[in-house]
Amino acid sequence: MTGGFGLPGLLRPHGSGSSGPPGPGPNPFDENVTAVLSSIIYGTGDHSFPSLQGVQLCGQCPAAPTENASYDPPVAGLWFYFNVTNVGSNWTYLANFTLTTSGSNPHLFTLAGVVCCSPTYSEIVLRIGFTPGAHYGFRAYVIASSIPYDGATGYSLYFNATSP
Repeated sequence: MTGGFGLPGLLRPHGSGSSGPPGPGPNPFDENVTAVLSSIIYGTGDHSFPSLQGVQLCGQCPAAPTENASYDPPVAGLWFYFNVTNVGSNWTYLANFTLTTSGSNPHLFTLAGVVCCSPTYSEIVLRIGFTPGAHYGFRAYVIASSIPYDGATGYSLYFNATSP
């Protein structure tokens, strides 16, 4: 998925660089992401997004995150895709996208960004509004600076969002 590496700002932070020899890469043990599981927290509104409650969002998982050298230093990254439909009867929104990781380090992977909308995926979104019946396709990019050995277990990621 090379097309995603050209996204601006949020997906391409710049570091200070390194003058030392190259390391073994950010995923030296070829660890897998086994799943990206979603959940949504609602405020007082309708429960309009059932497609985000407790489902697997990573169709290609298990998958090994690959090196993305457009970051300095390089990171291991993985794209996942998901579709959302507002099945409620009111206008509402999704916001506050967060990510946690299974295992001893819940912040091993970070969410670099959520990008809207299929098929062009051209806008990074922090919050997006939905009219009743509206349907959008998203992709999200997660990164880790270094993925430690986890044996045959791999890592599950937990993608979360809120809606009023």
